Amino acid sequence: MMSDSSDSDSTFTGASPWPLFVAIGFALSEVGVVLGLRPVSVAGLLLFVGSVAGILTEAEYIAEPAKAAGVQGLILVGLGILLITQNQNGTTIRGQSIAIAGILCLVGALVWVGFVRRRTRATVSTTETSETTSD
Repeated sequence: MMSDSSDSDSTFTGASPWPLFVAIGFALSEVGVVLGLRPVSVAGLLLFVGSVAGILTEAEYIAEPAKAAGVQGLILVGLGILLITQNQNGTTIRGQSIAIAGILCLVGALVWVGFVRRRTRATVSTTETSETTSD
């Protein structure tokens, strides 16, 4: 007996682009470290963090991707500091890149949360104003 395929078709949303961006971000971060190109490494880590936040949001594990990016930023800062303090050959550039990317993630998350809060307040105040005038 065959099952009804219409149920599975209605829940299929298509392929997610996030795994590709995770792989590209990780590869860019490593290429940047190997070639000594800190901006490439930092950009790759930022792409990686953003993609992980996107995956978590798409899978509905989290509701706010900015918080996920902020937490990942904290983790990156900690790992970067740990690698910098190891003071071994090759870990300093990697540690600095990781710490810089973590700081940028934190700043970006804070800016985004502030933007969303300001936009939400503006929407609420506009709604309240229109409700007050219609009463």
